[in-house]
Amino acid sequence: MIKHLLRAIFLWLAAIGFVFAQTDLSASLIMSTPHASVSFSQKGEPVELTCGLPLDEKASYQWYKSESRFNAMGVAIEGANSFRYVTDAFQKKEIRFYYCVATFPDGVSKTSKTAVAAYTGLPIVKINTVNEEEPSADYAYAADGAYGRGITNATNVPASMQIIDSCGNLVYESGEYVKKISGLTIKLRGNTSAYVIGKSSYRLKLQRKADLLASLKSRSGKSFQDKEWILHKATSTLDTYIGFAVCDIAGVPWTPKFSFVNVFINNDYRGLFMLMEAIDRNESRVDVSEDGYIIERDAYWWNESVKFTTKNYGQKFTFKYPDDDDITEGQLSYIDGYMNSLELHIADGSYDDYIDVESFARWLLIHDFLGSWDAAGSNIFVSKYDTTEKTKLRMLTNWDFDSNFMQEGAWSLQHIDDRIYMASMFKSSNRAFANMYKSLYDSLAPILWNALEKKLNEFNDALGEQIDLARYCEIVRWNQGKRVFVAYELYAAKKWFVSRGEWLKNAIENMYAVSYEMNGGMFESSVPAPDSINFLINVEIPQPRRPGYVFSGWTSEPDGIPEKNFVLYGYNVDNDVRLAANWSLDSVYYIKRFDNDMSLNVGDLEGRKRFSVEIFSVMGKFMGRILLDEVNVHLVMKSLRNAGYANGVYILRSDALHKNFRVRLE
Repeated sequence: MIKHLLRAIFLWLAAIGFVFAQTDLSASLIMSTPHASVSFSQKGEPVELTCGLPLDEKASYQWYKSESRFNAMGVAIEGANSFRYVTDAFQKKEIRFYYCVATFPDGVSKTSKTAVAAYTGLPIVKINTVNEEEPSADYAYAADGAYGRGITNATNVPASMQIIDSCGNLVYESGEYVKKISGLTIKLRGNTSAYVIGKSSYRLKLQRKADLLASLKSRSGKSFQDKEWILHKATSTLDTYIGFAVCDIAGVPWTPKFSFVNVFINNDYRGLFMLMEAIDRNESRVDVSEDGYIIERDAYWWNESVKFTTKNYGQKFTFKYPDDDDITEGQLSYIDGYMNSLELHIADGSYDDYIDVESFARWLLIHDFLGSWDAAGSNIFVSKYDTTEKTKLRMLTNWDFDSNFMQEGAWSLQHIDDRIYMASMFKSSNRAFANMYKSLYDSLAPILWNALEKKLNEFNDALGEQIDLARYCEIVRWNQGKRVFVAYELYAAKKWFVSRGEWLKNAIENMYAVSYEMNGGMFESSVPAPDSINFLINVEIPQPRRPGYVFSGWTSEPDGIPEKNFVLYGYNVDNDVRLAANWSLDSVYYIKRFDNDMSLNVGDLEGRKRFSVEIFSVMGKFMGRILLDEVNVHLVMKSLRNAGYANGVYILRSDALHKNFRVRLE
């Protein structure tokens, strides 16, 4: 649990700008120097290595083979005495470590950085930019009233690309960059994640449509061809793979297809990536018509040029389709108006006229199974096929999975947050959303883990060893990161989903007790108060009464704010509930009580034992307390003055007196 909490704090600090802070606000993102060179082979092929020291014709060279990435205790390789060295052929998946020592005429020796040679059995993507230009960007900081950090002025760098499959076959070649004809552009991708030192994610835009996964995924068809692709860096864990696998099992119509690949940019190994389909208008991805929409509820709206904000919920949306450069005022006005109408109909309960309820409920259920923490940073994409009344707003695939498995023993933050209307729809008198969520849960819960376990085992059998090797090569390249084995992730996934399944079952299917701390009050006998609640129930708690007091409201937490019209919503209850009644003095009640002539007289207090007296203003405002012993009326007034009360009329009240009295200080 502590691990999850620390990870959550880290992500939050990174999102608001406290982690990896830059002192120069105009600083650009740069590529860190490699800690070691990494070269890859195909099965049966050798690798040619170059000594990582400046070439000196007067120096002598000796290559060593080591058992680790640290240059020590290596074994000299017989005959390997040149600036370059060709390894033995790779007959199996493995990683080898080499280094070379250069000895100069003056007897001084220098040792090179580690040279890693590997055959991982994964495809290789090679990208070469024009003039070896590195993709770059400037840091972007949120304006006042917003949060997060991002990048801006990202350069679209022209490049060429080759894809080599795991058997060593060249399966895609873009050609040299010629605008609108061949090649591609590459740019940095990400917001907060772009600030982490190390490898970056990239967006690829082909100049001519192609299916980059055709050979890697054994598929064909023109519909898979697209210009928009992603090199996604989140491969140090299987969180993204597991997230999309759960989406597939849950029946999400489209989730991005991808392949794990090793990536070189300008002959420099950058790490293990997922070559992935981007969200784009395409009949095999997000199928919308030419006058349709793909929009994002965007936490980083402030960093986009075209956006709109809804009136009632203040939701910030940006555009995936149409492109910012192409969108017209009429198109912007239509979708802005549609989203505002949706929000009005959420309030009146007719939201299901505007949204595809199943897609929204499924999206949330997936986050609940995954225990997602980052509600603010969730990539939330919705689409509308066209501008006719026949089509509704549809929630697209879940996307951002770097906060999976962090809400142990609690709902995902998306479940209790209202960034995309989920909480409001749960609370609505229209139970369509809640009922759909429950129905999807009933169908998915019994099969999810068995189906996911099958996928994970097949994945491990097919790619586990390859992923483990590539992750290690990446750690060596960047000199950072913790090695996580695929087999361990399968164990951790089983532990999570079995435990999570039990938690969700209890939260959704259990009937929870509701009890009350009345604090002196009582319910009217004609208004029954509920003594239990479950997931699908929303119930308003009746207001109790207490003579002499006004009901301030119910609280469910010790430091909660009292609510008079308190509705207990079953959708976010996961334990028994205890409600406390809160009260304030009824000034009208006490004014009526003091209308009679009940001035304090000599003898009213004489002979009484010590007791506490509450002091009120004539309007019923509580002023404080004093302790009285066996005193008379004159000593009472003296006690009030000693306690700092100014001249005026006060009301004294005590259960020991059996009545209330007025005292005038003059």
